[in-house]
Amino acid sequence: MLNLPGKERPAAMGFTEVLNKSFCRPIEQHVNVETEFPGGVEDFYIPHCVSLFRCSGCCIDETQECYPVVERNITLEVSRSSQVVNLTFVEHQQCGVRLKEFRNNTSNEDSLRDRPRRRKHRRRRCE
Repeated sequence: MLNLPGKERPAAMGFTEVLNKSFCRPIEQHVNVETEFPGGVEDFYIPHCVSLFRCSGCCIDETQECYPVVERNITLEVSRSSQVVNLTFVEHQQCGVRLKEFRNNTSNEDSLRDRPRRRKHRRRRCE
């Protein structure tokens, strides 16, 4: 943010408000129509993306994830290849927090420890 001389700095958002906005809850998001309804190369959607409520937010720790508890279908009119069509999307109405399911039985720390480390590239001089 740009601070100009003689101008007051904007007030910071309070901790409680920041915390409340970060919780797992349905948040309006722009969703790519092509991602939801993959079709042929010839299909072109207008608008390219639509606003839907989807679960988002942070959990208390990294072992948890935000997921939809209650969903509903919502049908929207969009233009596909110059024709108006009805497409049905899934919206999230209520979200919950659950433990993440890990693919293997090792803990997250073990999988990080066993990962190969990135090599640092040395700069070589042109001769």
